[in-house]
Amino acid sequence: MTSQRQALLQSIATIIADYRQGEIPAINSNHVDTWVTQFHRFDFDENAQIVILEQMERILKTYYISHKKAQAFIYKALSSQNLLGANPAETILNVQFLQIQTRGSSQNDLLNLCDSSLQKIYGIEIEDCGRNPVAYIYFDDCLYSGNRVRRDITAWLSSAVSRTTLHIIFFGHHTEGFNYSKRTIEQKAQSRNISVHFWKWHEFHNSRWNPSRFDCFWAREISGDEFVDQYIQVVNERRQNLNRSLPPLFRPNNMPTQGSIFSSPVSRQVIEDAFLKAGAYIVSLPRSPNTSMRPLGYDYLETLGFGAILITYRNIANNCPLALWWGDPGKAYPLNAWYPLFPRTVNITPIPEGEEV
Repeated sequence: MTSQRQALLQSIATIIADYRQGEIPAINSNHVDTWVTQFHRFDFDENAQIVILEQMERILKTYYISHKKAQAFIYKALSSQNLLGANPAETILNVQFLQIQTRGSSQNDLLNLCDSSLQKIYGIEIEDCGRNPVAYIYFDDCLYSGNRVRRDITAWLSSAVSRTTLHIIFFGHHTEGFNYSKRTIEQKAQSRNISVHFWKWHEFHNSRWNPSRFDCFWAREISGDEFVDQYIQVVNERRQNLNRSLPPLFRPNNMPTQGSIFSSPVSRQVIEDAFLKAGAYIVSLPRSPNTSMRPLGYDYLETLGFGAILITYRNIANNCPLALWWGDPGKAYPLNAWYPLFPRTVNITPIPEGEEV
């Protein structure tokens, strides 16, 4: 093993060391190596695997939200005058923290971080806040399609106090889902005379209609791979039956023209090709795959996949490429046919159509 490969393996293992800490075996360089070595079956040799590792290290340095990063972000938000006004210590007592998610445990976990920050900043706990609310805070990891936050908030609005403010805060949001959910939420909130403010740490541009900037995985056209060709044939048949204008299936040549998620266009193509080939192989494994299961991540649209890159210490979204999270070596076939970098915990409640984890 080259020193460069070993250094990359160790760096990635260190960055993601607290991923699901205490729930899964400790992540080390051997774990990362086992994952990346699998790409050899799709003709990605040692040099290509180095590129995959380089790009993953680059992405994770910025877009892996560790427990420490999450706590720091929440601490900053809850002490911010931009959020809470000139006297945050007074305002926070009249802020109610929403615990209204219908699926998953991300909100509960984030509210525990909020509680810790409130104690450090103000010497109070969440239960001390919001008895007579003038504002509400809705925290979640990331906005992908926007369906979850839209459903949660519209179902809750009827119980909100009129003439208050709602703050919706994410570690990251995707522009297409954000624009879609923002319009709906603001329209519904206006009828209750509630003002809405959105806050985010990272923004990911993901319009396939206007891909001059595209901050997710989206592969350029390839052919000659058995599983990719099989997947593309099925998706193209479905797209033809939709009878409406659709964005391109593959990322157009020379697009995007801006952005710095990847180190170079060539390196981007290597990792996207690898994730597409591995993902198409994974999609082929289940007898009856979920209709939203796509090589580059779950997506209710007929695409190669959502292609999300943000990952938190709590879990990985199913909107991220399948090659990152699908599979379980301890389970029976087909789950043992792929070794995941980020073993994912699955919500028990079924996913509504078009909703992220």
